[in-house]
Amino acid sequence: MATIEPLQVTEANLDDVVRHLREAFLSGITRPYDFRTSQLKALKNMMQENKQALIEAVQKDLGKQLDFEVLSSEINIPLNEMEYTIKHLKSWMSPHSVSSPVSIQPASSEIYSEPKGVVLIMSPWNYPINLAVVPLMGAIAGGNTALVKLSVHSKNTSQLLCQLLQRYLDPRAYAFECEDGVPISAKMITYKWDHIFFTGSCSIGKLIYQAAAKHMTTVTLELGGKNPCIVDSDVDVDLAARRIVWGKFFNCGQTCIGIDHIFAHERVVDAFVEKLKFYIEQFYGQDPQTSKSYCRIISREHTERLSKLFMDGEVVYGGKVDLDDKYISPTIIKNPRPDSILMTDEIFGPILPIISVKDVHEAVNITRDKPLPLALYIFTKNSATAERVIAATRSGASIVNDVLVHFLNHNLPFGGVGESGTGAYHGRLTFDTFTHKRPVIKSTKYNALDVPLRYPPYTDNKTWIVEKVTRSGM
Repeated sequence: MATIEPLQVTEANLDDVVRHLREAFLSGITRPYDFRTSQLKALKNMMQENKQALIEAVQKDLGKQLDFEVLSSEINIPLNEMEYTIKHLKSWMSPHSVSSPVSIQPASSEIYSEPKGVVLIMSPWNYPINLAVVPLMGAIAGGNTALVKLSVHSKNTSQLLCQLLQRYLDPRAYAFECEDGVPISAKMITYKWDHIFFTGSCSIGKLIYQAAAKHMTTVTLELGGKNPCIVDSDVDVDLAARRIVWGKFFNCGQTCIGIDHIFAHERVVDAFVEKLKFYIEQFYGQDPQTSKSYCRIISREHTERLSKLFMDGEVVYGGKVDLDDKYISPTIIKNPRPDSILMTDEIFGPILPIISVKDVHEAVNITRDKPLPLALYIFTKNSATAERVIAATRSGASIVNDVLVHFLNHNLPFGGVGESGTGAYHGRLTFDTFTHKRPVIKSTKYNALDVPLRYPPYTDNKTWIVEKVTRSGM
């Protein structure tokens, strides 16, 4: 394997790359348990042996000065997922026996988890390691070959990842691309893949869905959305503000499950806003631009886009911009115009609109008129209120009295619904995403055991047996 050169992926040679991956899959090299575990262990070694280099690459791309955010979100989560997958992979791969009804006896029924085949993974820039490596891990565990398209926006991380992945993983089965942007991505999605896993914007997700439909290709679309947060009147204002400030401004608000806007009960909205200001300054100081804990926007272009949102409401805190530094201060906006871009498009930055509502019911009604979000957050001391909100709304996930933390639990499915995406992953579901559940029935091989009931001619006696004996198993 060491003498095999990694595939160089360009727009011009995509045909050859896809054909190579198809041939590798059909050869069966990715299917054995030993191959899958060897690649998963290699992926784990890559993360551990190059941890600091990976951290520094993300820091360069997103303006992070400390290791904490990168370590917690980009390194530890994938490593935990890898260890969990390696530990359980043999049992996941094994056929799963299920009961067989009397109508097909004598026979055994099993479910095989088979690789889907040749898959395309397209990862984003906001968490450039995690959101590339975890889906790749699922593709490997599932026994697939894969082409991974890394984001050009997080160029330092993507270039390093591309080099490392080519060095650590078997080049016969996996290919990586990180240099070209829209043209090669647009061409990639036109091929017949066996599965496409995309993380990114809803607008691009729709294009991928349309392209996949031409080939009946299954997709996992991890999209964003305008994730609402409802703050009830019966709430610990201090706790709510502290957790919301942490979740909203983590990664400078560039998080798909981040809070997009807040519906705060009119009785607590003023006190709540003051607490938000208090915790912003406690976390990041009087001037967040000098804080080592506060990162930057990914590009000047995105910084300019965000700065234009200030005019859509009343800026009551923050509102500072430094285009050269790609800096947007933590900003609170009250009374945003309902029809403004601030309230109709995903913000994906450190701008927090606050909408005062008369009660939770009003917040729910407004939320129900919007596209389905990836996450919905509720802060309340009243468990019944939380349950009513969950029952009256739809979202990819719902979290009560906290934010973002569902992403950390690999026992929970992570994914959207409707406009916020389709499909889910994390933990066992990452393996399931990249496998087909194939039913297999093994019937009797002995003629003497072949039950004649199914065969014509159909008599009154056979009809009686079907009705009285086998009905529950038909």
